[in-house]
Amino acid sequence: MNKKVAVIDLGTNTFNLLIAELLPSGKHNILYTTQVPSKIGEKSINENKIIPAAFERGIQCLRDMKEFTDEYQVYKIFAFGTSALRGAANGSDFVESAKKETGIEITIIDGNREAELIYKGVQLSYPFDDSLKLVIDVGGGSNEFIISNKDKIFWRQSFNLGVARLMYKFNPSNPMKADEIKAIEDYLELEMKSFWDALEHFPTTDMIGCAGCFNSFHEMICAQKNIELNDNSTYEVIPLDGYQEIHQLLLPSTFEERMEMPGLIFMRTDMIVLGTILVNLVLRKAHIKNLYLSKYALKEGVLAEINQK
Repeated sequence: MNKKVAVIDLGTNTFNLLIAELLPSGKHNILYTTQVPSKIGEKSINENKIIPAAFERGIQCLRDMKEFTDEYQVYKIFAFGTSALRGAANGSDFVESAKKETGIEITIIDGNREAELIYKGVQLSYPFDDSLKLVIDVGGGSNEFIISNKDKIFWRQSFNLGVARLMYKFNPSNPMKADEIKAIEDYLELEMKSFWDALEHFPTTDMIGCAGCFNSFHEMICAQKNIELNDNSTYEVIPLDGYQEIHQLLLPSTFEERMEMPGLIFMRTDMIVLGTILVNLVLRKAHIKNLYLSKYALKEGVLAEINQK
């Protein structure tokens, strides 16, 4: 029996595809992964709509991904829409068009469900224990914050404070000015009050960042220190001093300078500064002592659920 499945995470900035073979043991082999800068939140995410160019770009991404799933002869595609699609007035139109054009059925999930799937993915990646960990996924449309241990989630929330939303709200200069950075930090500090309150009840000094900009932080540190990347690992330690060096490098940088930075892929160059402002704020206010990168997130969480059925 064919046990190949595909999972598509339709993010605000990036569509991510994972194709895996399910094994009788309840585990899986990852056969193929790719990410495409769909940017369906372009320009109008804060107006809760997908502009025509972004709409068509997203559908074309799905057409291309369908070719890969056909090539691998998967028996089912699990596609999940997150912040941009759940917030867009024409999100349902996109879902209908995707079904008509590609045959892919998209399920739009809320922020709590997104956080749950992210946690399940990180569980496959990182060796949790009884102590509390803070899991963060910094997206284009939303950021998911999860306080958990190996057994359960104690607190979670999805904030509509993703880097695309921040970019179009603040429209910062190139490079960012000090007063712009301060304004973004002040805004985040205010909007994330429920998270700061949660940390009072569930304190932790360990943070696990999922993919996205955390991948870039890790790869930039490795590039600076001439460390070879380990493609076989599922998580990595991100040294706080190494992160701070990258943070201080990114803050005053221009877009053009970031284009030349080793370890920073093109699709992250426009919004990585906003990502590091948010991450650094959390590290500082939460008094984080240990920072990790999980290479698994929502897609792998979906696989975990499939394997449990």
